[in-house]
Amino acid sequence: MSSESTRDVVLVGGGHSHIQVFDHFTRNRLPNARLTLVVDRRIAMYSGMVPGFVAGQYGVQDLAIDAVALAEKAGARIVLSPAVRVDTERRQIVVADGPPVPYDVAAFDLGSTVTGLDLPGVREHALPTRPITEFVHRVDTLLEDLKAEGGDPFRVVVVGGGAGGMELIFTLESRIRSAGVRVEALLIEGGPRIVYNYPDPVRWRLERAAERRGITLRCDTLVEAADEGGVVLSGGERLSCDLLVWVAGPVGHPLFEPSAIATDERGFALIRPTLQFKDHDNLMGTGDCATFIDFPFTPKAGVYAVRQGPIITRNLLAWLEGRPLVSYTPQKEFLTLMNLGDGTAIGAKWGFSFQGKWVMRLKDRIDRAFMARFQ
Repeated sequence: MSSESTRDVVLVGGGHSHIQVFDHFTRNRLPNARLTLVVDRRIAMYSGMVPGFVAGQYGVQDLAIDAVALAEKAGARIVLSPAVRVDTERRQIVVADGPPVPYDVAAFDLGSTVTGLDLPGVREHALPTRPITEFVHRVDTLLEDLKAEGGDPFRVVVVGGGAGGMELIFTLESRIRSAGVRVEALLIEGGPRIVYNYPDPVRWRLERAAERRGITLRCDTLVEAADEGGVVLSGGERLSCDLLVWVAGPVGHPLFEPSAIATDERGFALIRPTLQFKDHDNLMGTGDCATFIDFPFTPKAGVYAVRQGPIITRNLLAWLEGRPLVSYTPQKEFLTLMNLGDGTAIGAKWGFSFQGKWVMRLKDRIDRAFMARFQ
């Protein structure tokens, strides 16, 4: 293990919080510590702009962040391999390729994966939205091959009626239609309503927009299986489709399951207000990979990972220096901005909802300002 004078600070994952850590340590080098990034992919994608990419409003270069380049600027060494387990007794991050990575303090910003991938045929025939980088490249390849032809419409099914699923059904419909291809778009949600944890006015606007665009929303509907040309519902009904996109709710990263780390029922690491893991003072988590013990119903939304960036930076330094760590309380409400793919967006804040091209311009300005810091 590291000597007292030089300790190992390991960041696992290149998410929205960790890129802010590297940005800070580029300007203020870590004192008496060695910084390491463990990541499975060099390029991270900014999730807030993925729907716009699907709609054809952005190129891949607009939402790509070179996490490795940012880490190297901060003086970090790079371990380009998936992390598969945390050995808390030996204080090591076990990776798929190469020797374990020792840590004195480690932070995790890994995102999440999607539920339901173990259903028959889903891994083989559906396009999951996680990992985001893989989704971006695969969906772009699929949509680039579309050509305006006669005959049957292109049928797209999105499974999952959360905010991510709603943005994708709208942006996919817009992208396909703008290519001159007839499209039939269907969203399937297992619960009784779409965007169940969002204000009613947002849901009403989404439902009206879907009706105007000819997008079908089916709630209280469960998918049992997928095959090469469609999905099978719980009642036995089969729906044909040309593209099946899987956004059926987040579950925890598989890294935590074989590790001695406390998780909630969905596999997310449990964290305290200081972002420290429930049972480990020298392990911290941010973003979608973690759930607050005191605020378990905090949505898995990128805005929280962005807000946690300065907190994890301060607390890594505080841990190294033996100072008290600061606490983070998730905001109860945040500015909601959903891209509809046609140059408009729906927004909500403080109980009010709004819609139009100006909302999309606001979303674009916020997203581009964030990306300008790290590209």
